[in-house]
Amino acid sequence: MSIIRYGIIGCGIIHETHLKAIAALPECAKLVAVCDNNPEALRKTVEKTGVKGYASAAELVADPDIDVITVCTPSGLHADHAIMALNAGKHAISEKPMDIDLSKADEMIAASKRNNRLLAVISQTRYGDGAQQLHKWIDAGKFGRLIHGNARLFYYRSQEYYDSAGWRGTWAMDGGGALMNQGVHYVDQLIWAMGLPKTVYALAGCLGHERVEVEDTVSATIEFESGAIGSLTATTCAYPNRGGLLDVLGATGSAQIRDAKLVYADFADGTRFDPTADQGTAALDPRLGGFVEHYTQLRDITQAIVDGRQPEITMQDGRNALQLVLAVYESARTGRVVTL
Repeated sequence: MSIIRYGIIGCGIIHETHLKAIAALPECAKLVAVCDNNPEALRKTVEKTGVKGYASAAELVADPDIDVITVCTPSGLHADHAIMALNAGKHAISEKPMDIDLSKADEMIAASKRNNRLLAVISQTRYGDGAQQLHKWIDAGKFGRLIHGNARLFYYRSQEYYDSAGWRGTWAMDGGGALMNQGVHYVDQLIWAMGLPKTVYALAGCLGHERVEVEDTVSATIEFESGAIGSLTATTCAYPNRGGLLDVLGATGSAQIRDAKLVYADFADGTRFDPTADQGTAALDPRLGGFVEHYTQLRDITQAIVDGRQPEITMQDGRNALQLVLAVYESARTGRVVTL
C-alpha cells in the first residue's frame, strides 16, 4: 500500500488521538508535519513526534510533502482550514462537527468536488462494536418497521472546562454547547440508524454553568422521513458523567447501545443478544487502547485515498448531522417546529 503523508492543523487536546491513530498505521500512513499558532503547544508536539512544525495553517498546506490535512482546530474554524487545504490540492479530514455553519459546510463540499480531493468528517463512534452490530441487524431487517429512536447524552463538564479556553461555550467558535460539541456523535448515530429527519421541536437553555453563551441542556422531539418518531437529549450537567446511549425500537425488535457497547437486543424471531459476549475490539490489539475507533476510521479514509473512492462515512453524513443540530437550535430559539 502507498504511504499517505499527513499534516495536522491544531495541537490541542484532540490532536493527541490523531497522533496515536496515525502512528498505529505505519503500513499506510505517516505524520509529516503539524502546525499551531500557539508556540508552546507547537513546540511540545514537534519535540514529541520529531516532525516539521509550522506556525500557520497557510505554511502547512503549502508543504509539498503532505497528502492530507487533518483539521483539529476549534469548530468555528473547521471549514476555513479544510477549504484552505482542499484548494491547495490536499485531501482534508475535519474533526467533528463538520463546521458550525451549514453554508460553510456546503462550501467545504463544493471545494472537495472542485479540486477532486477527498473530504471526510470524523464520526468515529460509528466504528464501535455495538454500532456496527446494530446496523447489521437494521440492514437485515431484524427490527421490522423502525418506530422510535432515542439518543440520550448525559455528560458532565465543569465550569473550569468552559473557562479553560476563550472559544469554549461561545456561538462564534463552539457553535453550540452540549449538542454541537459533545453530542454530535450520537446525532450522527441516530440519523444513521433511523434515517433522515423531517421535523424537529426543541427546548434548550444554559442551566448549570455561568459565563457560557451556549446551551448546556437541550431536548428535542424528531419526526423522521420514514414516519418514525425520535427523541434527543443532551446535557453537560450530569455529574459525574453518565455517558451516552442509543435506543432503537422496531415492530419486531429493540436494542440499546450504551457508551459503544450493546446492552440488550431482543427480536420477535426468538433471537437475542448475549450481554456477556466480548465486545472489545481494542482487545485484539492492546496498542489501540482508547483510540481504536479513530484508528479504524483513519484506516478507512487512508485506504479510500489510495483507492480513489469515497470513505465509508461521507461528507454528506457530516452535513446531515450538522443540519439536525442547527435545526434543534433554531427550534429552541424560535419556539417553533422546524422542517428540515
